[in-house]
Amino acid sequence: MQRKIHPYLGFNDFWFIVIGIIMLGIFVPIIFFNADLFDKRYPYINEVFEAMMFSTGYWMMSRKIIIHFRKKIPDFQDSKKRILKVIISCVVGAFLLSIVLIPLVNILFRSLNLVTAPTSAVRGIINTYTVTFFILAIYESIWFFSQLKLSYAEKEQIKIAHLQTQLDSLRNQVNPHFLFNSLNTLNYIVTYENKKSATAFIDKLSKVYRYILESREDSTILLAEELAFIEAYIAIQKERFFDSLEVIINIPKEHHQRKIIPLSLQLLIENAIKHNVISKKKKLTIRLEIDMTSNQLVVSNNLQKKNKILHSTKVGLQNIKERYQLLSEKYQVLIEESGQFFTVRLPIIQ
Repeated sequence: MQRKIHPYLGFNDFWFIVIGIIMLGIFVPIIFFNADLFDKRYPYINEVFEAMMFSTGYWMMSRKIIIHFRKKIPDFQDSKKRILKVIISCVVGAFLLSIVLIPLVNILFRSLNLVTAPTSAVRGIINTYTVTFFILAIYESIWFFSQLKLSYAEKEQIKIAHLQTQLDSLRNQVNPHFLFNSLNTLNYIVTYENKKSATAFIDKLSKVYRYILESREDSTILLAEELAFIEAYIAIQKERFFDSLEVIINIPKEHHQRKIIPLSLQLLIENAIKHNVISKKKKLTIRLEIDMTSNQLVVSNNLQKKNKILHSTKVGLQNIKERYQLLSEKYQVLIEESGQFFTVRLPIIQ
């Protein structure tokens, strides 16, 4: 049967207590009282038994005090205050407990006709407080690391929730803006072109929205799936910009089974369209290719910034960077801007 983790200790300490008391019983007589393993007058087993009795008393007392103050002062930020109170309580408690334990152990040993080697009061005090502080140090160390781990886990949960909110916000931004532009384009096709073109456009639009909905819960997605989505997305955009927009995809098929984060390519292409002039005289060219040397997916476009500076929250680029960081610290998204080109390098995941 699996034992539950104690809420105020950070672990289940049953076997820790059992093994700890046995080890203290074995080594305390040797370390503090110079016990002779082969002295027939004062058998070593008697010394071990006596040390285990005192160790059990100090251990249970210290454990009780630790739990009491962790209940009373639960905040991790108040650790110094709590530890100070625990130390003072244990010092006083160990002294009072010794006054009670010493005569009780002596009575028990006399009734069982057991003898132990005489010792000085100073050695007894040193042993008492060394054992007590040893127990405190171990419990506090384990508690500190368990709380640190819990704090880290909580921060990660908050970070994940924050990124998910951002991602949902981005999707919500994509949906109305993209839908509005797409409906305008569809209206133009229906009015000036033919039914066949309209049907093809609607088919691509449905693929785009299906992908956005289906990838909602995924942290990574196959590059092949993202590229299939991007092709539909580009086709819709080209209905607006015609030959003024060119997207060149040069990604060998052997990389298609690797992964990236979903919607990252769409965000980068949308970013390029949003911030650059696109006209017959100023063609926007976006390239998607693999850098074999650095093992990155490179998205670049020629720079021809709009004269009217658009408000940009930069949430899209930041969201991409943070979602990669969430997967692993080693995944770095690199953003480069020269006088002629804007380039983003995305890690591709095995």
